[in-house]
Amino acid sequence: MDGLFLAFSNSLTALALCISMGFACRRWKLINDVHMTGMSVLLVKIGIPCTVFIAMMQPFSRTLMLESMATFAITGIIYILGGYLGLLVARLMKVPSGVKECWQFGCAFSNVGFLGIPVVLAVFGPDGLIYVAMAAASFNILSFTWGVRMFSNAPREMNIIKVMRSNPAIPATIIGFILFATELRLPGPMENGIALIHGMTTPLSMILIGAILGKQRLKDSFMDLRLLPPTATRLIIIPLATLFILRWFIPNPLMLSVIVTMMAMPPAASTAIFAELYNGDMVSAAKFVVVPTVLCAITVPLIALLL
Repeated sequence: MDGLFLAFSNSLTALALCISMGFACRRWKLINDVHMTGMSVLLVKIGIPCTVFIAMMQPFSRTLMLESMATFAITGIIYILGGYLGLLVARLMKVPSGVKECWQFGCAFSNVGFLGIPVVLAVFGPDGLIYVAMAAASFNILSFTWGVRMFSNAPREMNIIKVMRSNPAIPATIIGFILFATELRLPGPMENGIALIHGMTTPLSMILIGAILGKQRLKDSFMDLRLLPPTATRLIIIPLATLFILRWFIPNPLMLSVIVTMMAMPPAASTAIFAELYNGDMVSAAKFVVVPTVLCAITVPLIALLL
């Protein structure tokens, strides 16, 4: 127990240094909005797909295949239940419609890509990545279909082909899973090249998160007391409920720890992105991303004590 807590603390400290660098670069105007957009595109279109593909390059076992498929299903269920829990919190708090949508989306979907993957890689190593890849696949499919529809001005139709085209991580997961299940592999130089690209995902993700934080007025965000209930829901209630329920059904401690860690992450950055695209409350969305992102440096190691 103490070892896992120490591993989380040490890993988050290292990641925090990268976040601090991104924060400082944004405040010193070394990184601007154009750079941040380019970094986001690079991560979403190249870095994260390479990471989830490499995550699938594991020695085949029937148990691991069943566990990865179970992770896909379990995390999908948790995302949906988290969304309804966020909606309940918003209704109890009687917040306006634009804020309600952001809270529902942020409680449903944690930051699996930009923050979850680096944390799991740093704490659990590459063995835990296959579970993250399946959680990310579930995240991408649900967030760009059911999640988008939370926003009143979003398109109503669901086009899974369009979702896959705009999220290369999904086809990367499918291709990687096929290679894993069939025990086929790419030529060594090609796989090594993808692995090199995968290596940039963690530091670039952390620098981008730091730049996002550097763009906000942190004092104003933390003065908004309305954020306490949804923040507690996202960082404490959902991961604790996940842990205490799933520990009776998942015998593999690594699988359980990775799923709980994914659910302990702050709201996904796409909470603010979708709010901007579909006329949600952009200011509230940004605050709901920033505040839990800062606070998770405290809550995640504490939850690790229970693992």
